Amino acid sequence: MNNKNQLANLEQRAIKLSAQRQVILTSQSETALDMILEAPSPATLVQSFPDQDLYFLMHKIGGEDFLPILAMATSAQWEYILDVEVWDDDRLDIHTMTQAFDLLFQADPKRLLRWIIKEKPDYFEFYLFKNMTIFIREHDEWTPEDFDDYVTLDDKFYFRFPHKTDPDMPSDGSEEMDKVLAQTAPELIEKMMRSLAEMDLSVFHGLMLETCAVLTAETEEEQFRLKNIRLAEKGFLPSHEAIGIYQPTDVASLRTRPSKIRSQATFDPELPLPPQLFTQFIEGDTLFVRALTLLDPEFMLPLQSEIAALSNKIISADRIKIKNPDDIKKIIQKATAYLSLGIEIIIKGEPTIEAARDTLLKYFLEDIFRTGSRAGIQLKTRARKWYETSFMKEKNLPLSFLTEDYLGVIGGILLDRPMFYDNYQKGELYRHFTRLADINATDTILNQIIHLDKILGQLPLDIDSFTYGLLTYKSLILTLWARNRLGLDKGFECSLNPIEPKVFKPFFAALFSSDTPGKIDDLKAHDLALWVSEALNISGNKDEENLPEPFLKVLSNLIEEIGEEYGNVSQGQMDPRFIPHFLLAPEPLK
Repeated sequence: MNNKNQLANLEQRAIKLSAQRQVILTSQSETALDMILEAPSPATLVQSFPDQDLYFLMHKIGGEDFLPILAMATSAQWEYILDVEVWDDDRLDIHTMTQAFDLLFQADPKRLLRWIIKEKPDYFEFYLFKNMTIFIREHDEWTPEDFDDYVTLDDKFYFRFPHKTDPDMPSDGSEEMDKVLAQTAPELIEKMMRSLAEMDLSVFHGLMLETCAVLTAETEEEQFRLKNIRLAEKGFLPSHEAIGIYQPTDVASLRTRPSKIRSQATFDPELPLPPQLFTQFIEGDTLFVRALTLLDPEFMLPLQSEIAALSNKIISADRIKIKNPDDIKKIIQKATAYLSLGIEIIIKGEPTIEAARDTLLKYFLEDIFRTGSRAGIQLKTRARKWYETSFMKEKNLPLSFLTEDYLGVIGGILLDRPMFYDNYQKGELYRHFTRLADINATDTILNQIIHLDKILGQLPLDIDSFTYGLLTYKSLILTLWARNRLGLDKGFECSLNPIEPKVFKPFFAALFSSDTPGKIDDLKAHDLALWVSEALNISGNKDEENLPEPFLKVLSNLIEEIGEEYGNVSQGQMDPRFIPHFLLAPEPLK
């Protein structure tokens, strides 16, 4: 009975602390700091924060203002800060190590020294070895005259800082880093060594001796291994393993959740709580976010754990350091977008909120995320497969040959993580795929590009005849059409020589000779498709019905664009410099 009461009390305490932490995480930095320091038991509150939440809060409030909170944090929370802050991929960044040690030393100098020497001596010795050189004077040796730049605390161990005293010291970092090492690191290390010597001189001697014998490569490799183990326990897999979160998964391979879901009633004080910093950024009008409003509150706690685990894998896979709210917001935007897309793919029918809720109850978030990832990767795979054997690659044409809109779509598909080309419709050039409509729209344009490239590859085209102007698929098709209808080429020679403006003007005038001013009539639009059919000599039928629908859409868009661009330009006002849709020779100077 007592155990049940104790467990109930612990649960109530955890719920109360969780509510406090959620308010603190969503408050302004000044308010958050005051709330922690003015709490009845600030140390208990600080130590209850999941490591990830406390790290985020440190960057939100600011290092110097965060010192009182760091002083109350646990050693495990300190270690997490070092694990995520000071590594640059698989290398320790001495610059950020200096910054991190400086903050922790200011927070509680003696505690830092006791902890770092007892728990992470190799780590600390590596840092010292990278910043200082040590000379041990024997009892019968005189102090060398050139030792003015050395520091000694006992007339036996002398140390100095090469970055500070030797301007010719080889550098393996940036100029900014060297400046920091030359100023901040020596001052910090000297203060740490003096404090350590005052605490225990024998420990200081042992540290100096061991620092002289550090094998940096082996030490760094071992610290990297230990760091990866600690972070993996929190859901941060190494990037080469976390990348599996993008592994495509089809609907048939989805795992089904167990019928019984552990609820809030199964509270276990030994289990670490999931970070709460992600939940405040789950917003928007996506299918996933709307479905969350229909979920039972008891299901939300395990789901929050899944969201945190999913977000951590994205962070590891994309090699992101979380230092401000914008970083978290971008991660959550990606997660909710992929989840929304995955839900819609799984539903197959009408994507209602109720159906989305049932999908969340049935499948794990990670599998839903991978289902959404699969749709974008399929587009990317198809685009790469096309490009490897494309007319464009064969003729060494740049992607800019496709012009802005098509280039934008292809550029988004070929990113490491395929994205939707939104062209600032919702404020961004690229955004994540969030709906099947985004996938279908991109697939439609990719179809047009592939068919366009295929048709161009079948034309009897002399690409080397291009000598002047801006070569795009638009100027290529329209110039060949104009040259043929003006009788400049023999048969279907398909030369890209520029057209003289005086020869082109009658063709330009004829384009807009319909009864409606500024409009290209259907007959002219039909003639462009007819010319392509003739050039391809398709089964002798010579009719645009033989051309694939995606390519006809390209031609239709092209005619519509010409009408919009040049419909109000008269033949007399036509200036070849401002008509990039055709390859026109420059007019001679008057």
